[in-house]
Amino acid sequence: MMSATELFRLLASGIHPETGEPLPPDSLVHRPEAIRVLFLLAEEFAGMQFRQMKRREKVKLTVEERRQKNRHTGRPENAFLPWREEEKRQLANEVACYSIPELGKRLGRSPRSIALQLVKMKLITTDEAAPYD
Repeated sequence: MMSATELFRLLASGIHPETGEPLPPDSLVHRPEAIRVLFLLAEEFAGMQFRQMKRREKVKLTVEERRQKNRHTGRPENAFLPWREEEKRQLANEVACYSIPELGKRLGRSPRSIALQLVKMKLITTDEAAPYD
């Protein structure tokens, strides 16, 4: 198993870590700023084996925490939340009364999300939803 230091130093030297072959001349690793970063990473991770590194576990947010995060980041309140059945019914009932952007504001969703849900519900065509991609 290769250490992180070895891997970063090989890359900084323009060598493919698995094959030992030189990397193509147009490879990103040949840029001076990339070489500096790779050597810094080699020092930072000195002695670590890649198997020891673990991915950060994702924190599961509650629905209210997700809504709060969405508001904080300027996204619609219900962005990235699953559609509830009552929201789908409201959307179906109001689609004839409001534009897609207005529906987005009413339901706390992006216009794109509204358009995609309307397509799923077969209330508009993909062509009608295309402007919201």
